[in-house]
Amino acid sequence: MSNALHGLRLWVTRPRNQSAPLIATLRNTGAEVVALPLLEIAPPLDPAPLEHALAQLDTFDLAVFVSPSAFDAVLERLPGGWPTQLPAAVMGPGSALRARERGIAKIIAPSGQFDSTGLLQEPALQQLAGQRVVLFRGDGGRDELPQTLVQRGAELTLIAAYRRLPPDFDEAHLRAELAAGCDGLIVSSSEAVQYLFRLAGGATRQQLQSVLYFAPHPRIVAALGTEGATRIELTGVGDAGITETILNHFSPATDRALTAKKTHDAG
Repeated sequence: MSNALHGLRLWVTRPRNQSAPLIATLRNTGAEVVALPLLEIAPPLDPAPLEHALAQLDTFDLAVFVSPSAFDAVLERLPGGWPTQLPAAVMGPGSALRARERGIAKIIAPSGQFDSTGLLQEPALQQLAGQRVVLFRGDGGRDELPQTLVQRGAELTLIAAYRRLPPDFDEAHLRAELAAGCDGLIVSSSEAVQYLFRLAGGATRQQLQSVLYFAPHPRIVAALGTEGATRIELTGVGDAGITETILNHFSPATDRALTAKKTHDAG
């Protein structure tokens, strides 16, 4: 498998503080990997609410994180260790792994659908009457999760743990990377899709619409379709799922099957 993707140039567009493991995994398959963050993560404009919540973290009954960026922002600023009895609710396997590595004993994470809907299906989040819940997210964010937690009885505190900013490169840089080659672009959020296509106009936008995309969630697939992308593949979840999907897509067996199908269709 070490050279399974040799000769391919793949783009990883995650925020720079979250991209290293996936980049390393893909490079181990022989691919040339370009780190091109479509989101920059920055501290909140007003850090006081976050600092206050962290100082009294042990008074909450549950901490919920809407993204890896929220989880990382909290752990980077946490003044002490994680409160022993405090459960942490996270969205995906990557955050669950980091939580275990940090010694968090009580972790709530969906086992199948790795998003707000999946997390809300967890038994531990069904009855929250009288529980003090802190939800860490980016500035803004969707309302489904906090609204549902309140409907289930939670005494909810919303904390902006970080800000999402546009990429720090321009259309000229994007054109140069496209000219150097893009055999597949891995995009990890709907907002990143919006930032990507806002950068481009005219011929550059047309090039982006013909690029092959790998996306780990149907919501991202839909966002790409809205922008006019025509080659989109839904991947498995996590780094392993993304890598497996890419390997299957470019495998010789897949190429042979496609060739056989075209030959059959032509006949």
